[in-house]
Amino acid sequence: MELAHALRPLTRLCEHGPSALTDGELVAILAGDGRRDARAAAACIALLRREGLERISRRSVREWTRVPGIGPAVARRVVAAFELRRRAAGKRRPRRPRIDGPRAAWRLVRQLARARREHLVGIYLDAQNCVVHRETLSIGSLNTTRTHPREILYPAVKHLALAFILAHNHPSGCPDPSTEDVEFTASIRRASELFGIELYDHLIVTLDGFTSLRERGLL
Repeated sequence: MELAHALRPLTRLCEHGPSALTDGELVAILAGDGRRDARAAAACIALLRREGLERISRRSVREWTRVPGIGPAVARRVVAAFELRRRAAGKRRPRRPRIDGPRAAWRLVRQLARARREHLVGIYLDAQNCVVHRETLSIGSLNTTRTHPREILYPAVKHLALAFILAHNHPSGCPDPSTEDVEFTASIRRASELFGIELYDHLIVTLDGFTSLRERGLL
């Protein structure tokens, strides 16, 4: 039986995209040509209603050929389509952490507290404050590490970051920022403003927690 042209799954797929079709219609397109109310398509829809999408997506080629109207060629096509979907889902990028305050940033760098030398780390953020990149910018001596502003800003430009947070540890365990820490932070802030990239904060990490220069009013 011919379906009205506007109601055919293939027509709606082309005109409105796959989201406009039901699970059954999508499976029917894989099983048939999408133009006729074919026996195979009807059988697939019935199977979907009976077993659910997750279960039928794991059927083997042999199991699919038991469906009325499904031959080996169609069975292979359906199995391959479901397998590609699983692989695509498995390769999705992990959700990026969102930084909503200094504590969230500290959680990403708190392991620095155990380092014996100072490490300077940059956390680079997008417009939603999600982390797009993290990088160890320098490793210094027992009590100091500094680097040139260009080494700090290059990752921001490369990864199209709109803001960033700096963090470094104090192996001495002192949570208070030194005069050098404050001056260094001010110089990086001035440099970042030239690029239109905002320095949100600079954290000092110790075994007892962290200190935020912004919360201290020093940024």
